[in-house]
Amino acid sequence: MNHSIQLILATAITVVMATGCGKSSTDATAAGVKRNIHLSQEPAGAVEVLDARDEAKDGEPIVLVGRLGGGLKPWIDGRAAFLLVDTRILPSCADGDHCEAGCPDCSKEMLAASTMVKFLGDDGKVLAVDARELLGVKDESTVVVRGIASRDATGSLSIAAEGVFVRR
Repeated sequence: MNHSIQLILATAITVVMATGCGKSSTDATAAGVKRNIHLSQEPAGAVEVLDARDEAKDGEPIVLVGRLGGGLKPWIDGRAAFLLVDTRILPSCADGDHCEAGCPDCSKEMLAASTMVKFLGDDGKVLAVDARELLGVKDESTVVVRGIASRDATGSLSIAAEGVFVRR
């Protein structure tokens, strides 16, 4: 057999073995997370987003409560990550009819009262599954997240989530 044909066949076999039978490892990981992500009971001791931004320590466990959206798009399309907004903060124009979807002032207010929540795979990367699908929630839902606090070089807080309780 010609050397270049052998190389092509070896490459093709490697690709097939790496991806499996029609289901990627990311899909399998996301399915496993989906089964284990929903908490049956609300964790005790939840703190609001703004309080957590002031008090949370890098690498320590945290229980956080917040709202999905409310003046800003909380979702990162195709990723298991979202912005969680402090439930005490409402857009300043929320009670009036002069505010339109995507209002820049409301978005700015909500962003200042939010933090990033993400579900990581074993490789430490954000899972490639949409958080709406993973959680089964919509904008304005209130959730309680259990996870590990993470601070970047600038001190910004994000949460590596381990479980979620959706308040109904």
